[in-house]
Amino acid sequence: MIQEIAILLPCHSFEDFPTYHTGDDAQSLLANWTAMWHPAFLAAAGKKPQWHRADTPPENLEGLALLIPSICKLDLPAGFTQRAKESGATLVKNLTDRVEIVAKLLAAVPEVNSLAVEMASDFYALGYCYLQVELLTRQMRYSSSLDEIYFENKTIEAAQAAMAGNQDEAQAALQACFDVLMEERNQYYSVDASLLDFTLVAESTLGDALLAEVQGTVPTNLWVSGLLATKIASEHPQLAQAIVEKREAKQLGLVGGELVEGPLNLLDPEALLQNFHQGHAAYEAAFGIAPQVFGRRRFGMTAFLPQILRGLGYVGAIHATLDEGRLPVSNQGKVRWEGIDGSTIDALAKFPLDATKPETFLSLFTKLGEAMDGEHVATLAFAHWPQLTSPWYEDLKTIARYGNCLGEFVTVEHYFEETDTATYHGNFKPEDYRTPWLKQSIVRRQPGPISQHIAREQFNAQLEVANKLHSLAELISGQANPTIETTSSRSIQDPANPGEDKTDANEPAVQAAQQELVKALPRSEESPQRAYLSFNTLNTVRNRGIFLPELKDLPAGDKPLIVAAHDSTRKLAAIEVPGTGYAWIAGSPHGGASKQKTMLEGHVLRNEFMEVHIHPTTGGIKSIYDYKTRGNRLSQQLSLRMPGKKQSAGEKHLGPDASAIYSQMIVTQIDPATNTAALGEIHTSGNLVGEENEVMATFKQTYRLWRDSRVLEIDIEIQPQVDPKSLPWDSHYCCRLAWGDESALTYHDVQWVRTRCSGRRIEAANYVEIEASHGKTTLLTGGIPFHLRNHGHMLDSILIPHGESQRKFRLGIGLDLPYSLPAARDFLYHPQPTFEMAPLPAAGTSSWMFHLDAKNVMLTSLSTSTNENGAIVGFTTKMLETEGRPAKGSLRCFRRVQEAHLCDFHGKRISQCEVEKDRIHFQLAPGQWYPLEVVWA
Repeated sequence: MIQEIAILLPCHSFEDFPTYHTGDDAQSLLANWTAMWHPAFLAAAGKKPQWHRADTPPENLEGLALLIPSICKLDLPAGFTQRAKESGATLVKNLTDRVEIVAKLLAAVPEVNSLAVEMASDFYALGYCYLQVELLTRQMRYSSSLDEIYFENKTIEAAQAAMAGNQDEAQAALQACFDVLMEERNQYYSVDASLLDFTLVAESTLGDALLAEVQGTVPTNLWVSGLLATKIASEHPQLAQAIVEKREAKQLGLVGGELVEGPLNLLDPEALLQNFHQGHAAYEAAFGIAPQVFGRRRFGMTAFLPQILRGLGYVGAIHATLDEGRLPVSNQGKVRWEGIDGSTIDALAKFPLDATKPETFLSLFTKLGEAMDGEHVATLAFAHWPQLTSPWYEDLKTIARYGNCLGEFVTVEHYFEETDTATYHGNFKPEDYRTPWLKQSIVRRQPGPISQHIAREQFNAQLEVANKLHSLAELISGQANPTIETTSSRSIQDPANPGEDKTDANEPAVQAAQQELVKALPRSEESPQRAYLSFNTLNTVRNRGIFLPELKDLPAGDKPLIVAAHDSTRKLAAIEVPGTGYAWIAGSPHGGASKQKTMLEGHVLRNEFMEVHIHPTTGGIKSIYDYKTRGNRLSQQLSLRMPGKKQSAGEKHLGPDASAIYSQMIVTQIDPATNTAALGEIHTSGNLVGEENEVMATFKQTYRLWRDSRVLEIDIEIQPQVDPKSLPWDSHYCCRLAWGDESALTYHDVQWVRTRCSGRRIEAANYVEIEASHGKTTLLTGGIPFHLRNHGHMLDSILIPHGESQRKFRLGIGLDLPYSLPAARDFLYHPQPTFEMAPLPAAGTSSWMFHLDAKNVMLTSLSTSTNENGAIVGFTTKMLETEGRPAKGSLRCFRRVQEAHLCDFHGKRISQCEVEKDRIHFQLAPGQWYPLEVVWA
């Protein structure tokens, strides 16, 4: 018969309670502490549980049930266990499972009725709450004010009522116990802390466990993507109905927003927005409503997101993910997340606690105390898979049913709408985000850890061009043409399922849209001529090199022609194409090879802007010179980077790149391939050799420079003989750039907006810019996303890590580009000129269809607008400021404009723009992106 129940602990009081333990030790401590509070033991003892020091156990052991956690086994006096057995005490030693502990103790008490068994969890929760409140009181620098006599009397009253089968009386007494604990907590913090329960959802968890979680009594929040929402609606209708009912009762929150949790920071703005629109459609079809709080389980945050979320009507965001990667952190729970354009949105900026680990709940008072002490809105968040939590988390939920002693569980919508507005601004820098995409691709043995991203960028760039060409054709003709088929969806690419290579999937659509625009152009009454039409869907002037195989004669004249030439097999020309316009290049009997100086001399390529020297030993770029400053601007080589020996403690200050080993580039052949007044090309080939002159790979490179171009094109082919190790950031084949100024600043694009980056790892799908005192040098990445800056003045563009099958790559080097993004997009993809036998366009040899005088603004999309009769009445576009500085200008159209409106991302009009005939005046903040709706006059 139990006359008293107690626990041994290695401490003097609550002041030094052992809350630092983890794993099984923490589990054992909590299990033994809460097991003592079973109503059968409380009723039998007639008083609440006691505790004693492990090194000085009680002398009187008769009728004592003594629990000994694993952390105390080394502190027990020798012979104590034997004395306890001889005295008739009941000992429970080294157990970590509460159910097992209770089962062993129940053998020493009379039969327990069903009510006591049913209410045991409420008593465990009371014991856990008592412990945490007492520890929290001291954490907040207060002394306990709890009336121990009243608390003990009510506890025993509740236990005796439960053992007698009186549920109402037991619950009333328990409520009194929780109320008095709440009263003590209110003495030092009278505001409720917010508790957020996040239930993670995956395909493998769509079953009874998730349904039980949704139907629970405590508000929860489902972390679910649009694809999973669709799957729930189609395959688990009962679960979908439960979600709808709980949301209507405001007992369940939804966290999500996207259809697919793709590589968000590498997506272009249109692909990013499309992912949200498709996600919203999926949620609305499944649950009748889209999420109001953004979040994603996989990594993916960028400084571009706040303006997207605000424009889509979100009330908050979870600025934390449960995947690998690195996010900037905040010392506040609820913050104002400020984006790249100055937009702000409330966000939860702390990582959820693991609801399965016992140490989370042993030291819960510490985290709660810190939140109460230092946060504007005290917040604790917990994450777990359905029905996979620790017993102490269930205790916390039970406590919440009796009151807000340790906090109130709320939905995310309630949290962001009802709690105080955040006052702390989380101005997180774009460089503080580090993704795990490359590492995860290698670990999961996905095909094409680099080429999958290149293919996605190519696919989306082709789709963008096809849609713009199609819209331009409809706007010029004034008639909708639904016969042209373009892929409606951009590639988002789920990192877990990269999918097939769709690099050229949209090329037929580009060609069809181009032909549609060719037919739509008004023509002069001149005789048809053999000519090429080159279209530019970007809104800035582009200089291009084109080949003219169908022309009998070379073209002649001034702009758009810069220079025409031919070599032994090809006719070619350098041309200038207006922004959002065309250039028409026709053969002429007066045309002929230009008398300008050719562009190749020995191992040197040169045009108006640069002089490129090819190294006679390595076959890489020895130096690039401009004509305004002295000194080498840039050098380039191919190399295999391998990790070196492990650094000693004294070498750590040298940095992580000090021990890296790079192969050497040895050229075996240099061929001058093309030497005309319009184009110069050099081919080089050779080997990459290791420290002992062993061949690591063979290489081929083509350097291509067009007349009047600021971009040097580099085609690269590497055939590895040695596979890189499976540490992609430390071991890879790369294109390595080096420059002389270690103080040069580095920039890259985040969703097409120029952003400073100072970290080693740079992720840029469009460009990396090196700004030194003498000028700006830009690497056009062509969709290659991962780059490693080392030693302050070198940059590795990772081409072939472990598992990469692609062998051919393309990069560009731009010298003093006025604007890097248009050059990068044009380099990534532009439509090839189309041959026609037709009269000269009515507007002349070149013309624009839209003109944007703010060169730091880009039109990211173009689509036609129709009325109820299907007639085209205007268009919609989106304007993005790309340089990180304010933009003020006008968009000039080829027709008069009646009205124009800035809209949100749902198409709702926000403000009206000033219109002057064919001009639309606008202002944009740095990095701002806005839809623009235009109605023709």
